[in-house]
Amino acid sequence: MNIGPLALSSALLALLFGIIAALATAGFLARRGYADAGNALYLTLGLGLLGARAAYVTGWWPQYVQQPSSMLNIRDGGFDPIAGALGLVVAALLIGWRKPSLRRPLAAGVTVGIAAWAFAGLVAYKLSTTTHPGLPALLLSDLDGRDVALEKLRGQPTVINLWATWCGPCRREMPVLAEAQRAMPQIRFVFADQGESAAAVKQFMQVQRLALDNVLIDGNLQLSNHYNARGYPTTLFLDTDGRLRDMHIGELSRATLADRLQRIRSPDAAAPR
Repeated sequence: MNIGPLALSSALLALLFGIIAALATAGFLARRGYADAGNALYLTLGLGLLGARAAYVTGWWPQYVQQPSSMLNIRDGGFDPIAGALGLVVAALLIGWRKPSLRRPLAAGVTVGIAAWAFAGLVAYKLSTTTHPGLPALLLSDLDGRDVALEKLRGQPTVINLWATWCGPCRREMPVLAEAQRAMPQIRFVFADQGESAAAVKQFMQVQRLALDNVLIDGNLQLSNHYNARGYPTTLFLDTDGRLRDMHIGELSRATLADRLQRIRSPDAAAPR
């Protein structure tokens, strides 16, 4: 979803929906004479998010340790939802134990919030899988001007990175993607520049000393329009049949990239080097 220049992921929208539902429940009960649990809900949310982030970083520690600063960059979307939900429940139990008057409104708010978050996430997932069932019948061009049919990319897990040379986050994540392309030949990485010329992309790669395969030019933003991507970088993760399995808006860290790749790799794929 896009609000002006701001691109919001479905995961973030689902979380916001859950927060609004939880606060609305607490407000409704406060007007009915129960203690106001609004501040307690904010505290449980903070502790839940902290637990979700800590669990995710722990699970992908080998990748994060290569980029220590990325542990603090929560914009990469690296959160463990199960750990986050458990953190919410544990925080609510502790607060309710210390403040009995908050037990009922806090329990109701947390329960409704988690249910709304899960429902919104499920709806977003179903919509993403049905709206974009496969690769579009589009023709892009490579750096030498030859036409490339996207439909021919089926047959192996594929990552399509929508980027531009002027995009700061795109430039920062490019070495991570280039490293993954070299290390995992069983996954096809495609770099689809949005709205620029082949000459500009060639010059950028030469200056940055980037050696990339499968660099395509999408001068008319066909992929951005098809997948409704309004922020860059946007990375598409497709399975062997070309169906969209995941879509990440914003800069990828090594950990979040490894997480997404694990979801589309075939079971017998070799482990990354």
